[in-house]
Amino acid sequence: MTLQQCRYLVEIARSKSISKAADALFVTQPSISRAVRELEDDLQITVFRRTNRGVAFTGEGLELLSYAQIMIEQEENVRHHFSKSAKDGLLKLSIASQHFSFAAEAVSRLIGSLDTGRYELAFMEGKASDVVRQVASGLSVLGILAVSSLNLEYLERSFLAQSLSFTPIAALREHVFLRREHPLASADALSVEQLADYPCLTYRKNDPPQNFAEELSDLQNSSRIVYVQDRGTMDDLLVHTDGYNIGTGCMSPGFISPDIISLPLAVPWKIQIGSLKRNGQSLPAEALLFIEYLSAAVYRAMP
Repeated sequence: MTLQQCRYLVEIARSKSISKAADALFVTQPSISRAVRELEDDLQITVFRRTNRGVAFTGEGLELLSYAQIMIEQEENVRHHFSKSAKDGLLKLSIASQHFSFAAEAVSRLIGSLDTGRYELAFMEGKASDVVRQVASGLSVLGILAVSSLNLEYLERSFLAQSLSFTPIAALREHVFLRREHPLASADALSVEQLADYPCLTYRKNDPPQNFAEELSDLQNSSRIVYVQDRGTMDDLLVHTDGYNIGTGCMSPGFISPDIISLPLAVPWKIQIGSLKRNGQSLPAEALLFIEYLSAAVYRAMP
């Protein structure tokens, strides 16, 4: 099993298509197909099956994929160890997160602690599936996610297949974000039915709703949905419309508009905020420090 074959498998899993993987890696499709066949012959397994939606990894294929990701990660670690940037004392750290104000607060505190030396810090905000993909591929050393009973089973299978581990930080009741002057702002708690006539502002698009849903309530029946990509736009629309967003309810002072409030959503479950990393990986000291800042920021911002 070669590193090149590992790269092929990881890219096929990411793009769910051999042809798209070939384009991304600047190789021909026959080259990738041949490399996968040779791998299957060598290991006496079937890695994936072609479907009308692309490719679907078998159980053994998913196990092999996890090993491939580990091998690529180890290669990256070796390269980094002997790279010029490492010798020059350049710290490189990438963290992926869903759109949480408390995560941005933790990053700001981390930056404040890195006032000496050279560093490149990446804070990648995105959908839940983006966070999982970033960590699984090794592009980010750490991910910050919200998990609930609605998507826990799916996510646990995904984590297992990709050799990832999720560590809870806090359990929270699901909340609704809306503006202070919203018609529903005076309520003590809100139901899904009360929200039906208002625009649903969401970060999720193209993710299976019951798998990587950003809004963990069943809001599929909403007839008014607005998709956004960043927290700045979300805050602006919340402040200037009667739209709402479902989330943790955490309000980090200075990192979310004071014109926005959060109210409990009347649902029976809780959500868990936690960190995601690859199994067997030792986190650098800076990542561990970030988790400390994150935990403190979450508890300060809890409703």
